[in-house]
Amino acid sequence: MEITDKEVFEIAINAEIRAREAYEKLAALSASDIIRDELLFLAKEEDKHREIIEKMAEKFEGARTEPKKIDIDVMGEFRVIAEKLAELVQKPDFTVDEVYEVSMQAELVSEKLYRELAGYAATENTRLVLEILADMERNHYNILKKQYDYIMRYPDIYREEFYDQLMKDINFNF
Repeated sequence: MEITDKEVFEIAINAEIRAREAYEKLAALSASDIIRDELLFLAKEEDKHREIIEKMAEKFEGARTEPKKIDIDVMGEFRVIAEKLAELVQKPDFTVDEVYEVSMQAELVSEKLYRELAGYAATENTRLVLEILADMERNHYNILKKQYDYIMRYPDIYREEFYDQLMKDINFNF
């Protein structure tokens, strides 16, 4: 496969759009206010990433016009996780655990995708932007992982109806 920087940006933009759509769909199906808010936050973050990539694509348009031969190993993984997200959204009875597990996988795969794409960037600026995006995806993973660990540590409380109210009532601003 041969690719230009413009195509690198297009792959990244499409990845962000898919992630945002998945988070929005999962948020719409979530019964938990806390989970819905977290997923909508991540959806907004993915949309911000798309905007950053679009601006960078405009700024660096024409930086390299000749294609470069690449082999992106993570694209297969990326397709698999996209299918998992699509399947999850279609399930009428998905669990909170499933949402977090698939979302964490998606963030890790997105991180890998950006790191691989950065290796094919024609300019230092393009490489830097892709590496920053990879770091942001890792941060999203960390956010999800912390909440997931909490769910696994306190599964009975987490699944109770009062969980959302409990979390709203607790003042974490010491």
